[in-house]
Amino acid sequence: MRLGLTYKRAKMLATLAFSHLLYKRRPLNVYLAVTNRCNLDCYYCYGDYPERQNWREFSTEELLKLFDDLAARGTCLLQLQGGEPLLRKDIGVLIDGVRKNGMICDMITNGILVEKKFDLVKKLDSICISLDGRRELNDRNRGEGTFDPIMRAIELCTANKIATRINAVLTAQTEPEDLRFLAETAQRTGSLLNFSLSFQYESLKESGPAHHLDITDEQVRDFLRLIVQLQSEGYPIQFSDMAHNLALNWPFSYQKRMARPEEVPAHYRYPKCFHSDYVVFIDGDGSVYPCCNFWGKPKWNIREDGLDASLAGVDREGCEACYILSYLDRNLIFGMRPRTLCHYAVRALKELL
Repeated sequence: MRLGLTYKRAKMLATLAFSHLLYKRRPLNVYLAVTNRCNLDCYYCYGDYPERQNWREFSTEELLKLFDDLAARGTCLLQLQGGEPLLRKDIGVLIDGVRKNGMICDMITNGILVEKKFDLVKKLDSICISLDGRRELNDRNRGEGTFDPIMRAIELCTANKIATRINAVLTAQTEPEDLRFLAETAQRTGSLLNFSLSFQYESLKESGPAHHLDITDEQVRDFLRLIVQLQSEGYPIQFSDMAHNLALNWPFSYQKRMARPEEVPAHYRYPKCFHSDYVVFIDGDGSVYPCCNFWGKPKWNIREDGLDASLAGVDREGCEACYILSYLDRNLIFGMRPRTLCHYAVRALKELL
């Protein structure tokens, strides 16, 4: 399975290089919410899934056709997300549909249903499982009793040689010991570890939270410094050190997560953003976004406007830079920065050994 994933990643890199040469936009990476339902209610989630009403899910047939259409337009990686994608009764059919098209089939999951549906999960090329830290913190964030099934899910996936990532959301309640626990867990299980910084967002519900979870700028910088330190100690942190240092040197308060070109000081050398050019997010109602920074304010919808018009029309609306780690790292890859490509080449070799 790992060899097949390596081949698909190499194919994606070649497609990326070809797209650069032709100056051609194409949806290389698509992050698709296949459901708006979730079996957890994490308090920091920007999706507000428990609050959504009268949202019609994609049918199996709609999604299988969408997979075919995306593959025909150059998609190399399709991440199934939600909500919780494993809640769909047809998730096995969907996984098969992605793989049939030769795309990397990735999934982000809260992990609760991984054991129950492992006969389907093991078909994935890769998986990202959410774990926020030690038991007390994780269960405070994600719900009482979630720690144990999440840990079992990570261990089950890694024991079966599925390329596994652990994703942790950092909040004001996160402590340094949680980061070290996560790093040690990733090392012990053979996973990769990445971090998401909680941020203010436009809630989909009128009465929803609009706070920044009380996390201070100094807390964020302390977290980033510790992540860089853990990476230097050899722990399997997924994102490159360049991404972490770019976030650490963000020239604004972290409550400002996006900046226009005229706002960015000359000394801050940020990577070109390729979201909307090579990356799109499709929500469970068909709304299309360049990234989650624009969540809740869709201008395009594949059900109403069609796939091609939505892909052509979606844009960053003047956003030039942000500090979101996964976006920084992705932009460094899509910008074909040698140091970042080398970082992932080394990772790929380690996965094969």
